[in-house]
This record gives sequence, structure tokens and C-alpha cells, in this order.
Amino acid sequence: MTMYSPQKVSPLITTMSILLSGSRSSAAAFATGSKGHTVAFSSAIRARCFTSSTSALFALQGNLVSVADCLASHGDNGVKFIDGSWHLAADRDGRAEFEAGPRIAGAKFFDIDDISSKGELNKKGLPHMMPPPKLFAAAMDALDISNSDHLVVYGTDGCMFTARAYYSLRAMGHSSDHVHLMQGSLKEWHENGGEIDTEPAKAVSADELDLSKETKYKAQDPANIVDMKAVLKVVNEDEADSIVVDARGAARFHAEAPEPREGMRGGHMPGSFNVPFTELLDPDDPTKFKDVDSLKEAFAKGGVDINTEKKIICSCGSGVTACVVATALEQCGRDAAGTYIYDGSWSEWGSEKDTPIVS
Repeated sequence: MTMYSPQKVSPLITTMSILLSGSRSSAAAFATGSKGHTVAFSSAIRARCFTSSTSALFALQGNLVSVADCLASHGDNGVKFIDGSWHLAADRDGRAEFEAGPRIAGAKFFDIDDISSKGELNKKGLPHMMPPPKLFAAAMDALDISNSDHLVVYGTDGCMFTARAYYSLRAMGHSSDHVHLMQGSLKEWHENGGEIDTEPAKAVSADELDLSKETKYKAQDPANIVDMKAVLKVVNEDEADSIVVDARGAARFHAEAPEPREGMRGGHMPGSFNVPFTELLDPDDPTKFKDVDSLKEAFAKGGVDINTEKKIICSCGSGVTACVVATALEQCGRDAAGTYIYDGSWSEWGSEKDTPIVS
């Protein structure tokens, strides 16, 4: 069942106001009641409200967007909402919660575990590695997403990991100015009158996708993603052209706390910097980033020069919270082209017998 709210009409009202203020002839024609002019005016409203890029741009500006701006864009043609929830704790399952509901009305679920490289493409069995382009494109088709759509990624209450889904969409070829991360949870959306669906729904499954079919969506090999070989080169070179920023907590970074996954050594890569991802998120609501000044302070505290000309490689436990660091760096003004994700992260590095580790 879909629940409706008064906010639904706000994009139309905004668009009508803009048209009225920007076109005296259209406003006059509407006032005269001329049938021909009224039809033309109505067509203008429809064109402004239901194109894939116009009305959405009124509200969806920048990487991080408020719940209020998302409410204003909900229902616009060409704006799709994506639940990117993922949880490390065993007592929560983002996919199961999405399927059971509630969820933002019309939203789809992007499963970072399922839409990922597996089998021969991931012989080490590492979690949620970036998918091959064909799988990603097939998933986008199944989710009814086109390359021109604006995508708003959101999470359920308390979810601090949505940056991975957000980053994945961009890395796989969706235009960076068409992917947005909602600052606030599904709970805040609902509390502010946002429409929700409450009936059960089925999320897209990779096993059910036909990868032999040509896709409408055009994907690319994942951009700004590096492997262990590239990171080893950085760690072993005295004058490397890159630095590594580790998003794990300080206790794990210094091998003072055990790794949550079995069989991993503790510590960190030689020469790496530690900026715990929790220092970048709002402590009262981890679905939101801190303000820019606080983000810059966190990087400075960790010894990271956000303006360095060197590449910054973000690492973490399994490639999820590294995306929090990458997103925060861009929010601070760093060019995203100079920031990378080590996809295997500590799940790979800490599992190897001969990778260099210090504590």
C-alpha cells in the first residue's frame, strides 16, 4: 500500500510559479481562459514537470542532498530512489528489510553483496567486490534505471554504509552529477510526510538476470578502483605517487582490537594514515555526513592533506567504509579523479601471509 502526503504537490506548484514568473504571455493567456492558450500552458507545465532532468535539478544539486530536497523531487520522471542499505551486524539485513517494507514509494534495492564479482572473477571469495559491467548493466535494466536518470541513494534508520552503493553507481558509469546521497534516513523521510510503500516487494537478484541479452543501460569497467598489486607498489616504494587512508577504527588500525572476520592479521599497511569513518559521520544520525569544516578537521587530525597532488587510496575492512572516506574527501573539495578505492581492502590484505603489516 502506498501512503500519500501533501508534499507530493510541491514540485508542481514550484514549476507553475516559475513558469508564471518567467513568461508574461503564458500567464496572460492562462488568465484569459483562451482554450488554445490554456492547452499550450498546460503542455508547458507537463513538459517542465515530467522531463528527466529539468524539475529534478531544481532540488537535486550536489552529491549530498537533504530529505527536504528529496521530498521535492520524489515522483519526478527521471528520478529514481535506491535503497542502498547494508549492515555489518548480523541482526540486520538490508535486503530483507527492504523486501518486508516499509520503503520509499517506488524505490528499488541495490544489493552490494549480490550485484558483485563472484566465482572466477573473484577467486579469493572477497565480499561485495565491484561487479563486471555486464552484470551491472543487466541489474540496472531490471531496476528500470537508465543512464539519464537521477538516482537518490538512501538508507534505513542507523545505516552508516550507504556510501558504498552510492560510490558503486558512479564507479560503474552513472554520471556523477546524476547520483545523490540522501542525508537522513527512511525514518526521517516518513516523519516528514514522505510517501512509503508497506507491502512486501522482491528485490532484484543476480541469479535471475539473463546476461546473454543486450542491455539498454551502458556500463563501464569500474573507475578509480585499485587492486592489491597496485597498493603493494605504493607501500613498497619510498617515493610513491599515492598515499593510503584507512577508514577502520583506531584500535583495529593499531592491532589493539581483533578483526571481525576470522583468520585476519591485525595492524595496518606501512605508511598508511588512519581516519576512522565514524569521525566523518554525524554521531546522532550516521546516515548524514558532518559539515565540511568538521570533515576537514577529521582529515587534518589523521595527518591527511586533502589537497595533496598524490593519489589517495581509501581502504577499510572490506571496501565499504572506504567509500565514506572518498565521499567526504570530495565533499571537502578534492577532485574525485584523484581518489581511489582499494576494493579488497583489509579482507584481502589481512588474509594474505606475506603482505607487509605494522601495528
